[in-house]
Amino acid sequence: MTALTRKEELKNLLERLNSGEATEKVKREAQELINSISAKELSEAEQELINDGLEESELRHLCTAHIEAMAEELKELKANVPVGHPLSTLISEHEEILKILDRLDEVNSEIQKLDDFDPDNPLFDELKNIGSKLLDTEKHHTREEETLFPEVDKSGVTGPTRIMRMEHDDLWPHKERINEMAANAEEIDFEDFKTEIKEHADYVVVTLRDHIFKENNILYPTAKDVIKESQWEEIKSKSDEIGYCSFTPAAELNN
Repeated sequence: MTALTRKEELKNLLERLNSGEATEKVKREAQELINSISAKELSEAEQELINDGLEESELRHLCTAHIEAMAEELKELKANVPVGHPLSTLISEHEEILKILDRLDEVNSEIQKLDDFDPDNPLFDELKNIGSKLLDTEKHHTREEETLFPEVDKSGVTGPTRIMRMEHDDLWPHKERINEMAANAEEIDFEDFKTEIKEHADYVVVTLRDHIFKENNILYPTAKDVIKESQWEEIKSKSDEIGYCSFTPAAELNN
């Protein structure tokens, strides 16, 4: 099967998945096809769907199978970029952000079991720490948007970056509100606090985890394919100017 035929077949499957025809048979067909193509081909197929008039939002919740199918490609990508390379740094930060999300999920779950606010309960200090780190993820997103995304866009593959920017924008008010609520928990009716913190925490945990998987398994391999080797040094220089996160691994900063 030629690359063109694979892309056409994938476009057809994605259209069927997004139209609600997500039967086990269709999911199986998508899995088999995705296993045979590269992240770049997947991104190009999504781009063609957008060019044909499909809304970006309709591509945001594609079958999880196609994201999971790219896991091996992420391992290969990590093995092929040195520590300190912009992609290595972004992937390493993702690993740290996933730990923050795991802890947010756990802290929220513990808070939901409480009957009253207790300023001496360490859960609330930890929530403040998590809120601060969530805001700090903006440096990660800014580096992506100002250094990586423009170079991917130049290749003509703009669909993935447009979706990622949209999700960055959608995530911000939820992260900001978690941080604000954590700092002012004693001033909010506790039942209202529990209801609202759960709403924002659940949204951030689910959406940002999914976002990270899509970047790791689709966007970053595509970036590695389409960005010229000569451009990475400039991307690294611009990234240094923007700055890094409090949780960026030291090994990435010292290379």
